[in-house]
Amino acid sequence: MKTKILLPLLFASMAQAVTITAVGYGDDEGKSLQNALSELSNRISVEVKSDIKSYVTTTGKKFTKHVEDSVNLSSSLPIKGATFSNVEEPLFSQTTATLDSATALKLYTYELKRLKKELAFSQNELKHTKDKNIKYELLNSMLKDIKSFNKHRIVATLLGAKNPLTLTITRSSVEAQLQKLQNKIPSLKIASSVLSKGITQKNIYISAIKPSGSSEITQFAKMMKESMAQNLKTVKYPADAAFILKGNYEILKNSIFVTLTLLDKKNSILLTRTATLAKSAYKNLHYKPKTETFDASLRNGFVKSGKLYVDVGFKGYSRVDGIDLEHGDSVDIVVKTNKPMCYFLVGYVLKDKDTFAYLLPIGSDNQPYINALTGSDINRNITIFDKVPIEPPFGSESLQIFSSTFRKDGSCPLVPPRCEENDEEYCVIKGKVSDVVQHTRGLNLKKRNYKLEKAESSIRWNSFEK
Repeated sequence: MKTKILLPLLFASMAQAVTITAVGYGDDEGKSLQNALSELSNRISVEVKSDIKSYVTTTGKKFTKHVEDSVNLSSSLPIKGATFSNVEEPLFSQTTATLDSATALKLYTYELKRLKKELAFSQNELKHTKDKNIKYELLNSMLKDIKSFNKHRIVATLLGAKNPLTLTITRSSVEAQLQKLQNKIPSLKIASSVLSKGITQKNIYISAIKPSGSSEITQFAKMMKESMAQNLKTVKYPADAAFILKGNYEILKNSIFVTLTLLDKKNSILLTRTATLAKSAYKNLHYKPKTETFDASLRNGFVKSGKLYVDVGFKGYSRVDGIDLEHGDSVDIVVKTNKPMCYFLVGYVLKDKDTFAYLLPIGSDNQPYINALTGSDINRNITIFDKVPIEPPFGSESLQIFSSTFRKDGSCPLVPPRCEENDEEYCVIKGKVSDVVQHTRGLNLKKRNYKLEKAESSIRWNSFEK
């Protein structure tokens, strides 16, 4: 069976059909189907990141803010109208998921119309009620529908929609009304009770509740997640979840505004909950992100070029939604690609203003920092390091992969950045955050060759004392 490859989204010819495919593997058809769906959503998100400038031009300047939000949310874009084909092998099941604009676009267009109609109805109801409880439910419903509308609009645009619908009401205006309506909650325990109200689903994975615009998991975020887990039926790993609870928080002048969203496996938003926390709820907790410069530097660069796709992550964990680990945990580092490629890995240890990067010794004596995935390793999660312990010092870290296809002679064109070995035998690059990221990223090729394809990916995590 031939497997389709991911086609590039050419914004210059939006009228052409767009097809995105992804392959998932599992012990049975159900697991391989779920992995294929997850991978498909991730592929769409990579396209958003890679073509962000073209996408902003296509959708207009007023949509820029939401584009930034979507890049941060990453692989939580909804999947509608996908088709699936399954092949059963002796030791595993393989499912290919395909999203084709010829059949799927009309479903996204219909959903945009439905959500816009629903929002108009909620706005009208809001005008005719004075009951605070009803207002709260209506505003939360509107917030859910706005988020869903914006996500569906992104996919519709990527699939070639011409002049997709827009909204006059914004997420920020609804959030402002909610903040005025809500009393400030004095403790994390009470806030968790409010936020979990009405969530009766089982097997929920709580993703990191991060500061808006940041990938960092603060002490407040970790405590908020742990407090929420006391009120819900949760699982430790996203791979075991039937539902995902995602969240972020806005730091206001004298309070914190938390928004949580519950999604199903197809990234459809089921409900949204909000709460405004008084200072007493986060007193003595670190809640302001320290790594904004690093986040901005990593977001503003190259993601992929051509048809090559690469991903790095921890086995069993969500790659993109933030990971919090504790002393004593261990992780397996996995890499996945859709084509034969060579790669190197850069780790980052983040501090307030400075950072240092280090190259991982993944290769052989001649090329200590270069390795490759070929043959049967394609389209699979390949473990490159197993049982890596989480040990001091604790804090915010990142791992980034840089990859390229091979030259015609089979050689690798990548040149890892220069580094210096320290006393701990790490080959490191030190300096200001922006300087270090600029030095490490960019996939330096010895000679510019447009036939070579490049791709990059990264994973972020925070570690804590138990």
